[in-house]
Amino acid sequence: MIQYLKHCIERLNNVSLALLLITLVCFQGFSQSALAEQDNDHDPQTHDDKEHKHEVNENSLDHQKQQPHEHARSEEHEHGKHEGHEDEAGLKFSASELQEFDIKIQQAQPGVISKTLNLFGEVTVAPERLFHVVPRVSGVVRQVYKHLGDKVNTGDILATLSSRELADAKAQFVAAQSLLQLANANLKREYTLFKRKITAKSEYLEAKQAQVEASIKRKAAEQRLKALGLSEQSIKSVLKDVDKDLTLYEIRAPADGVIIEKHAVHGEVLGTNTRSFTIADLSQVWVNFTVYQKDLLFVHQGQKVMVTTQFGMPTKELSAVSTISWISPVLDEMTRSATARVILDNPKGFWRPGLFVSGQVAIEKVQAEIVIPLSALQTVAGKTVVFVRHDDGDFEPQVVKTGRSDFQNVEILQGLAKGQAYVSKNAFSLKAQMQKGSFGHGHSH
Repeated sequence: MIQYLKHCIERLNNVSLALLLITLVCFQGFSQSALAEQDNDHDPQTHDDKEHKHEVNENSLDHQKQQPHEHARSEEHEHGKHEGHEDEAGLKFSASELQEFDIKIQQAQPGVISKTLNLFGEVTVAPERLFHVVPRVSGVVRQVYKHLGDKVNTGDILATLSSRELADAKAQFVAAQSLLQLANANLKREYTLFKRKITAKSEYLEAKQAQVEASIKRKAAEQRLKALGLSEQSIKSVLKDVDKDLTLYEIRAPADGVIIEKHAVHGEVLGTNTRSFTIADLSQVWVNFTVYQKDLLFVHQGQKVMVTTQFGMPTKELSAVSTISWISPVLDEMTRSATARVILDNPKGFWRPGLFVSGQVAIEKVQAEIVIPLSALQTVAGKTVVFVRHDDGDFEPQVVKTGRSDFQNVEILQGLAKGQAYVSKNAFSLKAQMQKGSFGHGHSH
């Protein structure tokens, strides 16, 4: 028992001793760590180095974050600088290009603006250029060659008729021609016999009288055919082609123009008072303006008139400049108004009879500081501009403020100085070139 207790005490002592050793080792490690931290806290250089390293790391991160934004701002700056250079560059046109596009350059100068009076009227066919085609003989329509709206030339066949009246006239002409030939032959024979004193003079005179009568009848028959509208060539062909149809009558166009009315139908009977076709020569038309009593003192013969008409859209305006050629000497009893006539050339047929038109009559002239043609004005980005030319030859659109205007010129209040060079004709060519450059610039970026 005593031995067992000793053994337990020895074991207990060994365990306690082990625990004591472990405790001492842990305490020594903790003390060394604490001393190291205390030394670091008391060493300012080491502390500053750590803070410096920490700041360097943070600055590096900030630099990496800011670098893409600075690069983007640099690219935007360069891009904007490049675009600004492009915008500042003017339009360049060589002398050959100016001639090719028919671009005219003038200097801004004082001028005259006309005060205008507005009138309204209608386009009509000139009466002397209107042709009503009526057959010279009655007959039945055999064939129609031209129709409503067709353009015709003088002498074109419009239609053919089968006419008994014409057949009778041709037959009389053929008979008169035959009788004249016989009378000529008889006169020649009687003259020979009379010279030989074989026959009496009275027989020769009778033969001569018969020849004169036959000649008169032949001429009368020929004149009748001409009155029916047959030409010299047609009359000669009647004698050559006696066996052909003598009833054929051709209705021909009396002048160049357009068929605006047609009343000839196959199988229809036409008389000498039937208007089968109506042809109008529209190469020149009239415009009849209504002038009311209050405006009569301002409207005179020879005044310039700007004639315009709209086709439902502002961009589809037709205009022309002419002069008043005639004013009616009396007023209309119903409207108490006079008529002012304007003649317009119409080579392309745009001025159609029946169009309602408006007219601006120049009744007074006033002076203005700067006056340019209306053709010099252009619209760019919703602003009214004039293309000016600089000393270096470049062109640039310049915003202007307009004042009074007439049908040819406009007054410039601001934006253009006296003597400044500007494009007065075909300025739209520069506008097109500028828009083309802007379009290409937008796509290049």
